[in-house]
Amino acid sequence: MKKFKPESIEKRINNKKENDHKKELAKQELVEQIKEESKQLLLPNLKEKMQETTDMIVNLLKEKDLNNIQIMSMIAKGSLLDSVLGGNVSYTPQELRIGFDLYLDMINKINEIKLFPPTIESFTAFMGISRETYNNYLVDYERKDVMNYIHSYLLGVLATGGLTGEIREITGIYLGKTMGKVEQAQPIVVEHKKVADINEIQQKLASLKKDNIIEANYEEK
Repeated sequence: MKKFKPESIEKRINNKKENDHKKELAKQELVEQIKEESKQLLLPNLKEKMQETTDMIVNLLKEKDLNNIQIMSMIAKGSLLDSVLGGNVSYTPQELRIGFDLYLDMINKINEIKLFPPTIESFTAFMGISRETYNNYLVDYERKDVMNYIHSYLLGVLATGGLTGEIREITGIYLGKTMGKVEQAQPIVVEHKKVADINEIQQKLASLKKDNIIEANYEEK
């Protein structure tokens, strides 16, 4: 049986580690390359997803009644591209606006058959981003303008729906708070009223003195 010197064994171990490291780097580079190429497909993928999801929901609504939870599940279902990107989706301001327009197209077609108000949750599910990412976009220097437009629209839908009765008041209040809607505080008016006139107070003091309960005088300042 052939024996290896300690130096030879150590060299073989180091070579294996180096080769494994190179393979891992190559694998990571390939993954990043795929992700970069996939990003070019974001908008075409969103358009295709909007069309397919809308057709599926509308066709099912024509056959039977779907609840909003079922509709949300269909919107949230990811595409093959979503799986490839693994949640690492990043949109430019222009892509966000286009994606929002596609989302509105889908919502409008659904609402022709069933009431389904637009929300942050359904929008983020459609775009394949988290609520945290949505909130980060709201304060991002490059994205905040378009995101404020989107956010204002969604808040406006809540306000309009609440006024017309299409959205229950308690639901609208809850959604408004979760969306960061700040309710204007009503001014607090403090009134200082005399609960009794001076004569009445003096009479009470006199009565108490008469019964030797207290020794006090009332002076108005």
